[in-house]
Order: sequence, then C-alpha cells, then structure tokens
Amino acid sequence: MAYALVELTIEFRLWYFYHDCPADMYYSSNRLLHPQIFILDLNILKNESRLAEALRPFFSTLQINTATDSYRRLIHDLSEDGLRISQWAFNQGFHSIVLPLISQIEACVVEHSSDGWFYSDDYVMIPATESSINLMLNKVRVEAETEDCCICLEELKVGSDAALMPCAHIFHADCIQKWLYTSHYCPICRFEMPTY
Repeated sequence: MAYALVELTIEFRLWYFYHDCPADMYYSSNRLLHPQIFILDLNILKNESRLAEALRPFFSTLQINTATDSYRRLIHDLSEDGLRISQWAFNQGFHSIVLPLISQIEACVVEHSSDGWFYSDDYVMIPATESSINLMLNKVRVEAETEDCCICLEELKVGSDAALMPCAHIFHADCIQKWLYTSHYCPICRFEMPTY
C-alpha cells in the first residue's frame, strides 16, 4: 500500500450534565474542543494496542478512562475504518504520502451533586482561598507555542500574559482565576490549592 502516514483528526464534543440531587434538577453545558490532529504511521493504525497507546495521552488529558471497553471499541473502530478507507483509496488508484481520516466523537458526562459543591464521586468542589490564588499563581509570558488553555480552549498566544500554576500548567489568567474560585483543583492534573 502506498500510504505511509495517516492524518487522524479527532473532533470532540463533550456534553456535561450536572444533577442537583436534592432538587432533582439537571443543568447542562457543552464544549466543542478544537480538533486534535495526529500524524500516525499506517502500521500504528493496523495495530490496535499501538494506536491505543498513541492516543492515550490525549484522552487522559480529557479525564477519559482509557481502561474501559468503550475506549477499546473506539480504538477498534478507528483502526478498522482507517484501514478500510485506506484500502478503498488504494483500490481506486489513489496514491499519496498522507491519508486524511476524520473522527467525530461525542461524549456525555453526568456529575451528581448532593450539596451543591459535590463534583463527582472523587472530587469535592471547594474554592481555593483568595490568598492562595494571589500567592501561588505566577504571572508569565508565553514564550513558545504551547497547547491551548484547557479551560476556554483558546490558544495561548506567544507573547501574551498567562498564569502558571504551582504544578507547572499554564492557563489564561482570567480563566484559571475564575476556575479556582469554584474549584481548588488544577483542571489538568488535580493539583490541590489550599482551601482554608
């Protein structure tokens, strides 16, 4: 087969449902994440365990459990569809260095609240103290291309000001301050800021 690489674009939409258990009310929001592009060797696409390892960091940053049957089915479908499209293109006489493959993924997350602050079975939504936010967030200038701010999903532009958490994750200053007034956890690694 002539294809050496596959350009896998993952378009990801998350729906969040927050259930206030005492009031039995649901609140919802959704986030459309910027498409993530992965350049993969066709041999990785043929091997589901290698494909799973290649994509695991991306899904882990979204706090999606990669040790589930759902994740394994997703990997199986990506592999199977990619190889089918690749074979079809080859049979049609298309020869290219890179084969484009787009995957649109939709997921629903339901979080239950028993007292208005409960975030999930593992995390309690307690704000960080204002003094810890002022003392522990460091103002920095973005000096190299980095990932997007994972709170607003907008680009952290080179030369712009940002805020650095003690755990070394960078966000727009306004985004992380608003976040920490709601939750004392880093939205990426769950580093805990002081709460009292």
